[in-house]
Amino acid sequence: MYSNLVTGRREQDCYQIIGKETNIVKEHIRKHKKLYKILGIIIVAAVIVWFAFGRMYIKRHFSEVSVNVSDAAKLDAVDTGDKHILTVYFTRVGNSHFEEGIDAVSSASLMSDNGTLVGNSELLAKMVQSATNSDIYAISTMKVYPSSYTETCMVAKDEFDVDEVIEFREELPDLSGYTDVVLVYPVWWMTIPNAVKTFLQKEDMSGINLHLIATHGGSGVAQSLKAVKEATNANVDENVLDVYDDDVIKAGEKVSAWLQEGRS
Repeated sequence: MYSNLVTGRREQDCYQIIGKETNIVKEHIRKHKKLYKILGIIIVAAVIVWFAFGRMYIKRHFSEVSVNVSDAAKLDAVDTGDKHILTVYFTRVGNSHFEEGIDAVSSASLMSDNGTLVGNSELLAKMVQSATNSDIYAISTMKVYPSSYTETCMVAKDEFDVDEVIEFREELPDLSGYTDVVLVYPVWWMTIPNAVKTFLQKEDMSGINLHLIATHGGSGVAQSLKAVKEATNANVDENVLDVYDDDVIKAGEKVSAWLQEGRS
């Protein structure tokens, strides 16, 4: 009987100990439940950000983008009436010293046409030229930008910080014979590059209708329309065509539809 009594007490003690430990665990969970919930939200948010932006970044910066410019830029003619159009564009190609092998990756704004680098803005400008039979002009800077897109962004930020006036290699076009200008540019730091800003400030565009095409990595037009209107005396068309970087090659139909809208 004594033995059974001792055994019973030991079992009771074990149950009490287990019960106390269980209560401790429950209390720990209760106290930290909010923390676990916050951590869970952070993990879910991190996964969403990765799928939304991480894979996009890898694709944009480390994937090869090939294009046949002749085919991609060929659009059906758009009736422009009595308009005389000049297409102006700014891109990194022609304004950067690219390291050997850079043509193997997209670098966010570059494509390769059988080994020849092509910029996003350049391809879109050639689409416009093809559809409107316009003249075309490339903004060429005295400054040589870095091969790296990231480094170029940092140089651009320095330009913005001091409101740098960019010098050009080529003489600016005479706009006196044009009624309309189509300006194609990349969005840098949510606005227009200083090279584009300087171009607009130096050109007398009074009486000219200015139409805008902006390329971007996800920002959309951002503050670029406002910046253009502040930099020029042209009649700025607020119907800006924005084209996401990855969509440039197949943007022909979008460009054609936009040009059709602006016929009148």
